[in-house]
Amino acid sequence: MKKVLTVASLCLLAGCASFKPTYDVVEASEDSAPKWIRQEKAAKIDSSSEAKEYRYFVDEAENVNKRLCLKSAETRATQKVAGEIAQELVSKYAEMTKSEDEQALAKMKEELKQNIQVNLHGVTVAGKYYEKRAYKVEKGAPKNYETYKCDANVKMKKTDLAAAIEAYKAKTLADLKNSDKKAMEAAADSLLANLKAVEE
Repeated sequence: MKKVLTVASLCLLAGCASFKPTYDVVEASEDSAPKWIRQEKAAKIDSSSEAKEYRYFVDEAENVNKRLCLKSAETRATQKVAGEIAQELVSKYAEMTKSEDEQALAKMKEELKQNIQVNLHGVTVAGKYYEKRAYKVEKGAPKNYETYKCDANVKMKKTDLAAAIEAYKAKTLADLKNSDKKAMEAAADSLLANLKAVEE
């Protein structure tokens, strides 16, 4: 059985390694795609010393219009700031309350995202990248067409993110029930401690 799984895994890896795009890049803003377009490499856009002060958020978009494509990628990356902070808060909250009510947690996350979004200030665009892609049937695309694929990297100082969470605490924690309030306050304080921690 192990041998079958190993062979299957190797075949899967080989398939991934031989993946070929269904398009040609006919125009790009840089000679090659920058490393920062992948979320795990987003901080590479800055020097390591500067990157310690920020959190980075990357998103992408597609549009036949280059300007709209770039703007959409920027908007989505900016919205991701509140979304990821809300996700972190809800995850910590769920951990502390041992809640498994997925529907209630999803609702809480959406409310958190909206509340945090209101208090976000200081989000700046760190970088943009675009490619104009010509998709081709002979390469496996469903039809021949051209479109832009854009990536945006936005950053926000950890101190500004902390201020947004503090503002959320001041405005909305009072509306929560006693047990929920304690758990969410603890979750917020835990996230604040991580943001404020000085990295060596």
